[in-house]
Amino acid sequence: MVNHVLVPMDDSPLAERALEFVLDVHADAELTVLRVIDYVEESYGAEILVGPETIRQRAADKAEELFDEVRERAADHGEEVRTVTEFGKPSRVIPEYAAEHDVDLIVMGCHGRSLLSRVLLGDVAQTVVREAPVPVTVVR
Repeated sequence: MVNHVLVPMDDSPLAERALEFVLDVHADAELTVLRVIDYVEESYGAEILVGPETIRQRAADKAEELFDEVRERAADHGEEVRTVTEFGKPSRVIPEYAAEHDVDLIVMGCHGRSLLSRVLLGDVAQTVVREAPVPVTVVR
């Protein structure tokens, strides 16, 4: 039985599809949406050289905007959602979070990063499938 579902979320359409899948298929489960902020990936989008606090604040602001949209979507389905922001490498943070918070299932999009990021850092979904302590559903 699936009691707690973790949806790692970025601003990609596939992450949105993963959220919709959970809201439709696992409506009775506790839902946690996790935004993992990777300093390296965030710095790719920096137009000028800025310090780590600026990058952190900009990423946290983007995460909160994303969470507002997630809460609205969940409310449209009559559901509540817990939102969490973590900092680090997503492929490492997602399995660790699942292990530490009694998650029964991870549902995520098959890719959300840019091509350059996937080439340099590896595919997050592939690593999560390999490293997660619980089943992973990958939405395409």
